[in-house]
Amino acid sequence: MEAESNTEKSVLSRINLFNQHVEEHKKWQRINPFSHYNVRDMPKQRIHKDQYGTAPAGSLSEKRAIQAQILSLQEILQLCGLINENGERQSADETAEVILRFGELFEMYNHISDKLLGTLLCARKHKFIDFEGETLFQGRDDKQSIRLLHPFEELKESILSKIESLRCILAEPVKQP
Repeated sequence: MEAESNTEKSVLSRINLFNQHVEEHKKWQRINPFSHYNVRDMPKQRIHKDQYGTAPAGSLSEKRAIQAQILSLQEILQLCGLINENGERQSADETAEVILRFGELFEMYNHISDKLLGTLLCARKHKFIDFEGETLFQGRDDKQSIRLLHPFEELKESILSKIESLRCILAEPVKQP
């Protein structure tokens, strides 16, 4: 008799586990926009303002976004280094402002990458460089000055610390809810 009740419990627990998986799958299919369920039956997602436009924490999308930020910062560092090496200093002082014309920079950077304008705009957003106007065009703005806003060593230290902090975030183990 006792063996029969143990097998009944075992079978019941497996049935309950299976039913639980079925319910979880049904819930997932209801919120999955690519399933066969009607979209109007889907529950409306509640997204807070600070979470809007960002990947869910711990997701593969978040990991890719951090990797993209690291790559972008590395390109900005390379760009600032190129401006520092080839630009004109306003005085003999090492901390003096460095300026390089867009046309010269375009010719040099074109051999490195085809993303000069995007990198320039991103570097200006982070307040590493500055130039007049909203955007620059080859030919039209060749004489436009691009200047480093801080000494290169200071910029390099700032960018490398940002990259290191992003790599630390990337290396953290994913926390399961």
